[in-house]
Amino acid sequence: MGQGASSGRMDLSQRNPEEDTKHTGETHKTPAASCPTCRLAVRVAVSLAAVILVTGLVLTLALLAMRTAAAETDQTAKSSGQELRKHRQQCQEDYRDLNLVLHTVTQDSRCRVCPERWFWWKGHCYFFSVGLEENLQWNKSAEFCQRHSSSLAVITDRSEMEFIQGVMRTFPQLPFLWVGLTDSKEEGRWLWRDGAEIQHYMPAKVEWDGEDRDCADLRGGGSLFAADCEAYGPWACKRES
Repeated sequence: MGQGASSGRMDLSQRNPEEDTKHTGETHKTPAASCPTCRLAVRVAVSLAAVILVTGLVLTLALLAMRTAAAETDQTAKSSGQELRKHRQQCQEDYRDLNLVLHTVTQDSRCRVCPERWFWWKGHCYFFSVGLEENLQWNKSAEFCQRHSSSLAVITDRSEMEFIQGVMRTFPQLPFLWVGLTDSKEEGRWLWRDGAEIQHYMPAKVEWDGEDRDCADLRGGGSLFAADCEAYGPWACKRES
């Protein structure tokens, strides 16, 4: 009986896997079969995370560097602007002080570089007859200047022209000034009192030229006009200081 029972039992060690499959209808998958795929996915994920982390770190450092550079540049610009404003303010103060000294010196008769009632400018003295002398003809005004060791003004550059124009603007009733320019020696050939051609010092042209207009006067805007030498008007003398 013991043998029958023994023979009636199924030896589990001798079970056919195919039979188990038939009974269950499916095969059992083992975890070991999917391990290589899992490890690859983990590696890819870790790599991507590392790339993202490094990229983020680089971008953060770059942004920080840009902000630092911008702050330094802004600070440098502010410092430069402050220094420039201080320098400009100092120059303006020095200019005012210099003007005050020059004014004081020129008003002191012991230090005056120009005769009384004459203006000093860039190494020369200028006399403007407006309000000081009666109007004269061109030749008579030239004689007046000669008596005072000077000549009718010869204008040698634009800055001198602007200076004389500035003085003229202080006299609202001053339409023109006789200056040292004439074509009395040769019609149409305008010469300054020092013998130089009109174009020698700067581009210039005498308007309204004509046979009966041999003397030039200076008007607003730096314009030169031919006029009758017998006409009466104010004048400007010039001499070295």
